[in-house]
Amino acid sequence: MKDVKVNIKSAAFPSQFVSDAEKETKEYGLQIGQAIQYEWFRRDGSGYRFYNQFRNFHRLRLYARGEQSVAKYKNEIAVDGDLSYLNLDWTPVPVIPKFVDIVVNGMSDRLFKVKAYAQDAMSQSKRSKYQDMVEAQMVAKDFLMDVQQQSGFDPFTVSPDQLPQTDEELSLYMQINYKPSIE
Repeated sequence: MKDVKVNIKSAAFPSQFVSDAEKETKEYGLQIGQAIQYEWFRRDGSGYRFYNQFRNFHRLRLYARGEQSVAKYKNEIAVDGDLSYLNLDWTPVPVIPKFVDIVVNGMSDRLFKVKAYAQDAMSQSKRSKYQDMVEAQMVAKDFLMDVQQQSGFDPFTVSPDQLPQTDEELSLYMQINYKPSIE
């Protein structure tokens, strides 16, 4: 993808003390527009408002979805930058999405939580193939672990730690973890 460079020239707001006739001209309006563009989109120093807000909203959306970076937590827990002695799951616990739903429901009073599942034949076929593959790996887990240890090749498509143990867990696993792109 081509990197587009936008050159925004420095522009100050024009004087507010000019006559109304001059304020009605296109040139005056253009000066106002250029000043607004410079104030919001300039990239000199740290005073660019649009990009700061964009970055801040992106970070807040990650928190709202429970996908925030865990690097700051790792830095606090690490001893001299070493995390090897810790056996922790660094997956963030999605606590905030629950509160987002509560707050949004309080504001817009949504009575229902919409869940969409693809029902077309192709999506159902993909879902059943994936479920069969996970079920086959559940059954052959011990054999696949032996293959992995002897050959060094990883035959698992799903992490062995995340493989369900029972049919009920498989059903729950499919509801929680399997989401095709069409949904």
